[in-house]
Amino acid sequence: MNNKNFIITLVILILAGVIGFILYLPSRVTEMDNIKMSDFPKTFGEWDSEDIALSERVYELLETKNLIMRNYKNKQGDIINLYIIYSQDNRKVSHPPEICLQGGGATITNKSPVQITDSTKATKLIIENGNSRELVVYWYNAGELHTNRYLRQQLKTVVDRMSGKKSSNVLIRVLTQVGDSGQDEALNKIKLFCAEIEPLLKTCIP
Repeated sequence: MNNKNFIITLVILILAGVIGFILYLPSRVTEMDNIKMSDFPKTFGEWDSEDIALSERVYELLETKNLIMRNYKNKQGDIINLYIIYSQDNRKVSHPPEICLQGGGATITNKSPVQITDSTKATKLIIENGNSRELVVYWYNAGELHTNRYLRQQLKTVVDRMSGKKSSNVLIRVLTQVGDSGQDEALNKIKLFCAEIEPLLKTCIP
């Protein structure tokens, strides 16, 4: 290896070490460190909810218990599953939902971007599991950034951490059954639900 290549390799290794040190350096306690997703409202508007119990093994795999998995139901009998996972300093908690869904035996038959509210663009999935068909939308938060792109959220977190800023890692996933009325009706229900939870998310996750 000539001197030029050696210097380039050395610089890359040093930068990688510095970035790794910054990312995993313990952070000072702030109000963000005290955020508990269990505080997210269980009842709002016409929606009431029931928490879904998760096993200790699931918490171990997710590397946090700071999450909610709830079924919300309205007076019309619509049921929407809401999953939110939060971490201040562990970027791995907000991995793409496809990993868990496919690991659970589901088949993804469609994946596309969708504008879920005026300010939030999400990823839409159609999944099949046996005779069940479900519509899923998800997006990520990293501080003030709302995005459906995993790598963009991860990059934002890295940049914020390197500059000394706080940047939370959040995944929001919303799911409902696709009934006889079809995908459009299921998506419309999710959009209305997301419009209601959007201001609640801003309050719970500053």
